[in-house]
Amino acid sequence: MFIRKLSDGSAFVAVDFPDVAGKGNIRLAKKILQGGAKDFARSFSYSLACLELQETGISAGISSLPENRKEGIEGFVDEVSGWEIDYTFQTGKGVDKGEVSGLEDTSNDETLFFGAVLAAMTAFPEARTAVTDLEDPTLLEAELKKVNVDLVVSESPFTAEADLLFVGKTMRVLGHEIVPNIQAKVVVPTTRLAVTTRGLAHCVTKEIIVLPDFITVAGDLMGDNVNSLMESLINEILNHPEGPVLGACYKAESYLSTWCPELPFGRPI
Repeated sequence: MFIRKLSDGSAFVAVDFPDVAGKGNIRLAKKILQGGAKDFARSFSYSLACLELQETGISAGISSLPENRKEGIEGFVDEVSGWEIDYTFQTGKGVDKGEVSGLEDTSNDETLFFGAVLAAMTAFPEARTAVTDLEDPTLLEAELKKVNVDLVVSESPFTAEADLLFVGKTMRVLGHEIVPNIQAKVVVPTTRLAVTTRGLAHCVTKEIIVLPDFITVAGDLMGDNVNSLMESLINEILNHPEGPVLGACYKAESYLSTWCPELPFGRPI
């Protein structure tokens, strides 16, 4: 993992592996921290590896005041477009779709939720109810209706009774202290790094299935094959002896070992 800083010092790209094309996200705020960007880059690397794509995960940050954001984004696009390696970005916090034209991938929220619901129903086809911590669940609810799953409205989603729990309000929103009250059978992340390491461990102890976020949110990376790829990946890891998340990590690392001189230190969990 390394940080490639832009010439004016206000922006950077965290890159997991050198000398290969990359996919990831871009965020803008008054202060974007490199640590969080590195975590995102690693998550994308594991997504790409599960799909057997010889590419690196990346994550870009632009630190800018609101009044300077337009210039900051334009400067980022101009400079990164001239780099010798092909990087593409999904827009994240502080960046609107279309603002990094030429570097922006074709991601959309509809595909994200389609993939997440498909992953959930592959893991638990008998599910009939779901709950979420998302502030705006419109797109999620639309996808759930297509598979005859009712979205339960609750002010306390982590304690509500439901088959599925979709989590994605913020990074690391599901910590260990929440787990004792969870009633759902399957946790489905709708954002990367939604579950903490201790949260995952406590869910395993309670026999709650947690699906790996770097697969459930990767529908955009799967392209036209999202249906077959998502179902295949979830079925492959679902019954892994150490749980779906570690099963997915082992799958990613198995592919990475075919082209990386050494495996990266630290998993995206």
